[in-house]
Amino acid sequence: MTTAIVYASKHGTTGDIAALLAAELGEDVDLFSLAEDIVSLDGFDTVVLGTAIYAGQPVKAMREFVKTFDWSGKQVALFVCGMEPDQDSRNKEVANAFPQELHQQAKATAFLSGRFQFGKMSKAERFIIHRIAKTKTDVDQVDPEAIARFAAQVRA
Repeated sequence: MTTAIVYASKHGTTGDIAALLAAELGEDVDLFSLAEDIVSLDGFDTVVLGTAIYAGQPVKAMREFVKTFDWSGKQVALFVCGMEPDQDSRNKEVANAFPQELHQQAKATAFLSGRFQFGKMSKAERFIIHRIAKTKTDVDQVDPEAIARFAAQVRA
């Protein structure tokens, strides 16, 4: 089985998580950044789509990408990266990040947490994060165990 992981990241965390996921999945995995790569899914049996969430919305590049491809015949798995603290909000972000048709086709979905990296944020982003999350320091909530569980679901 050949697998493509296609991700959209703003500050790099989703790319980092995609790389960790690729390592968990093992051989025959290719990573594609929507910001850096021209993505062709020819020859891939499984496609894992991952996006960062900002203000409750997936990265625009991912929203546009999922509309341009015929997903029939592909096994699909979906993940989002974000910093929502409660499970209900996390579930809503996963549900709203991708079209319903992809959710129906997905063999696995996951919320894989994320990071606040103030050094990579704009002044406006830092202000908003400080107001909402009540922090002015970097926060890392990347969960390797959650990534491993998601990888197991993708492999199943």
